[in-house]
Amino acid sequence: ALTADEIKAATAILMSDQRTREALYQLITLQEPPKADVLTWQPGDALKRHARVTAVRGSTVLETELDLAARSIARYTERRGVEAPFSSSELTKGVEVGLEHPGFLEALKKRGFSDPKKLFCGPFTMGNFGIKAHEGKRLVKVGCFDTSRTTNNLWAWPIERLYALLELREKKVLQVVDYGAVPVSPGDSNFTEAAVGALRPAENPTVIAQAKGPNVKVNGGQVEWGNWRFHVRLEARQGPVISLARWVEAGKSRSVLYQGYMSEMFVPYMDPEYGWYSRTYFDMGEYGLGVFASPLKPGIDCPQHAAFLDATLNDDGGQPDPRPRSICIFERNTGDPAWRHSEVLLNQGTEGRPGVELVVRVASQVGNYDYLIDWVFSHAGEIEARVGATGVLGLKGVATRHMRDATAKEDTRYGTLVAPGLVGISHDHYFNFRLDMDVDGQANSFQEDVYQRVDLPADSPRRSIYTVTPRIVDKEGVVVGGAHGHDSGPRKLRVISEARSNGVGNPTSYEILHANHGHLIIDPLDPPAQRAAFLRGDIWVTPHAPEERYAGGDYMMASSGTRGLPAWAAQGRSVRNRDLVVWVNLGMHHYTRAEDAPVMPTLWHSFRLRPFNFFDRNPALDLRTDFAR
Repeated sequence: ALTADEIKAATAILMSDQRTREALYQLITLQEPPKADVLTWQPGDALKRHARVTAVRGSTVLETELDLAARSIARYTERRGVEAPFSSSELTKGVEVGLEHPGFLEALKKRGFSDPKKLFCGPFTMGNFGIKAHEGKRLVKVGCFDTSRTTNNLWAWPIERLYALLELREKKVLQVVDYGAVPVSPGDSNFTEAAVGALRPAENPTVIAQAKGPNVKVNGGQVEWGNWRFHVRLEARQGPVISLARWVEAGKSRSVLYQGYMSEMFVPYMDPEYGWYSRTYFDMGEYGLGVFASPLKPGIDCPQHAAFLDATLNDDGGQPDPRPRSICIFERNTGDPAWRHSEVLLNQGTEGRPGVELVVRVASQVGNYDYLIDWVFSHAGEIEARVGATGVLGLKGVATRHMRDATAKEDTRYGTLVAPGLVGISHDHYFNFRLDMDVDGQANSFQEDVYQRVDLPADSPRRSIYTVTPRIVDKEGVVVGGAHGHDSGPRKLRVISEARSNGVGNPTSYEILHANHGHLIIDPLDPPAQRAAFLRGDIWVTPHAPEERYAGGDYMMASSGTRGLPAWAAQGRSVRNRDLVVWVNLGMHHYTRAEDAPVMPTLWHSFRLRPFNFFDRNPALDLRTDFAR
């Protein structure tokens, strides 16, 4: 990742050029070296350090690549007709403008709120719905929440049906929309120990202890654990980025994953009312997963013994923005065996090894939701990507206090009454991961192993069996879901090396263990669905292209859905024996429930990369029975 000094150097370069001097510097991030240079690098070699900057001057987006050593702009492009992600300063200023508008203040006073200091007002993205009057504008809706009873929950007392439509560039309220007051919820939705009331008896501690110290070595962003070696960094948009994951054994290093990160997140709510229809968030492209990374708390977010890494992003003025304890890295004994076998018939003996894994974690608070992003490594050569969703529901204020009220049917049409006066609106979560796979090198193919039933002759004692038929994908595009259907029969999905084989001659490969629990139900022609066109398939495969980084495209703010993964995949490029990128979607439909209030238990979704003939035998076979004494 860029250091604080490199961010300062980048800003100095920008400030020295008249084209970028007066701009707002929204993203200053690492411009990665060419992949070929990284893969041929040897200790002692120099790699050029470049920064990639997204800046805004008026309605123009400025893309620059900076050579930090030469202190110069290596590439400069002006982009019109696109919108950069939000910056914190413009959102803060936007809310201030909303709270200075006489019409908005008057509507608040009619509801009994005369002191704006007792309110939290948040900016909600407007999306893109083809509304002519919105074209070319940088819009948000400002809505408010009563904080007079708040200790740790900003979201539970919405002031419903009142919004200021705001143009951020002009710093101007275009419209105040007030479609009828709803009483603010009367309940206490705080969740401190004092607010909860009677607590359970204190439990005896259940802790993970490492009396002899950790087995993981962390040097900056470089990590060594068991046979795994990899890099980790935090980026403003992607959040945690895992790079150069490789398995090292007997002095031999074998590549698995060149790079993996979440590339986009889509969260559409299912209420057509004015204040809610536009809540179709692309949280990474519009805001940034790393931007909202929150400090991790030892003993709660991560074990006490975890290693904590600080990160540095940039503020809008181009200065370093330190982010303490943004990443934690820790080992945990799962309580499960890595493997076992009990041979009762031979000697009553059982042989097995304890299961220990390494976790890399970031927690990002994006509005009311908290997302935990984990990358988990095992001694069996597996990598699991996990997303945990917790935090506070998106709550709508309603008149209904109990389901027997006359208003209940209408108020709960699009969600569940979770507390008196509060409906948790139904919504979805979709996560797209970009996996630059390098399984035993860059030349990879994507193979489907299709299970097929075989009916046996009438004279066979068996009626049927199955066989497995391999099929290698030739052209880029959707390989699971889409036109293939979401349930296209049992098959194994593998990234294989056709040039490398294990000890008995099978091509080395990694399997993608994947189950997508949610697919878009809304009309494919609905504007939010068009913007999220990367969800038309569960898994896509494309050839590696360094500029193809985010499934929805570089610019998601007010996007139309014409850029990104579907447009790239339409080129029909070959993906056999190529440097491959696999795009994996995870989805979940959240039909809200009372147990999600006032704060949600964490719900996890994941997929796994699992070696398949990559090794000659179980790679965890050489683990010891006992830990070091």
